[in-house]
Amino acid sequence: MVSKKSIDEMIQFAVLNRFNNIVIQVRGRGDAFYNSKFVPKSSLIKDLDFDPLAYVLPAAKEKGLKVHVWLNTYLLWSSSVKPIQNEHLANTKIEWIDHNQLQNKSLKELLIDNKNRKNGFEGIYLSPGHPNVNKYLLKVFKELVDEYDIDGIHLDYIRLHDQGYGKNPYAIANFRKYNNSNNQIDALSLDQYSSQEWNDFLRKSITELVSDTKDMIMLSNSRIELSAAVKPSLYEARERFSQEWDVWLVAGYLDKAFVMNYAADLKIFAANIDIMYDNLPKKYRDRVVVGIATYNQSAEEALTKVKYAKVTRFSSVAFFSYNSLAQSKAYFQTIKNYIYK
Repeated sequence: MVSKKSIDEMIQFAVLNRFNNIVIQVRGRGDAFYNSKFVPKSSLIKDLDFDPLAYVLPAAKEKGLKVHVWLNTYLLWSSSVKPIQNEHLANTKIEWIDHNQLQNKSLKELLIDNKNRKNGFEGIYLSPGHPNVNKYLLKVFKELVDEYDIDGIHLDYIRLHDQGYGKNPYAIANFRKYNNSNNQIDALSLDQYSSQEWNDFLRKSITELVSDTKDMIMLSNSRIELSAAVKPSLYEARERFSQEWDVWLVAGYLDKAFVMNYAADLKIFAANIDIMYDNLPKKYRDRVVVGIATYNQSAEEALTKVKYAKVTRFSSVAFFSYNSLAQSKAYFQTIKNYIYK
């Protein structure tokens, strides 16, 4: 999404390999691969006048491809160097950043964490519980719906960073206010960070963004699909990452759940599908897209996953990612031959 040439190559690859939907990243790390009033343009785009999304849409649609715009939702920054754009949220809204401790870190300290990347640290996240974060993100989503002829919005990192996060001071104040209004607590103690009420508050904050996004789409352009990239284990998604994606499907907030079932080990891949069978009613399984990795396994191993998805009656698959597929022209050939035999 950085030049006309690379976009043309991607569209050609999709057409030659008979894909029908492409999911293109337009918000990577709090930046934009399109022209926005609210989001600074990605520093990877050297020609500031170039609007990658405006270029890709007519070119892809001419070839019969549906285009879903992929946004990294709460994940904001993962470099050890601060963003060069002065208006980037990491530079302007440090109070929106999420934390896993009561003593909040400065941007400088968070950048050091980005550099070291240990204990599962993925990067700097926005706080789902901060009252202004979801409002801002909804504004970002609405701009795309209003200004571009897209077929879908695809939310990635629509979750908590990890268990133990959520301790943004404004989120805590928001939680305290909510619980005080229900006459439940007068102050927040350390043990309440593992309480049912606190975990419910975090899940509710994320679910509200999904629900509000669906409402906005229905009012603005109801033909646009809303999908999300979700953790493959329903249990882990809910308890560890505050991502209750089964609720999103059942409540109608989400049109499709792209389950990131990226394990190379077939036993783990199958176990995640078993959990869906045990917990997700059949009528909602048709709205699951099984995500299969192509970056960490051979073409034969990926094909086995495609076959397993078909045997277990999941009718849609997605491949992650184009970058890995494009490195080998032969990789996708056997998979394509099986799908279209």
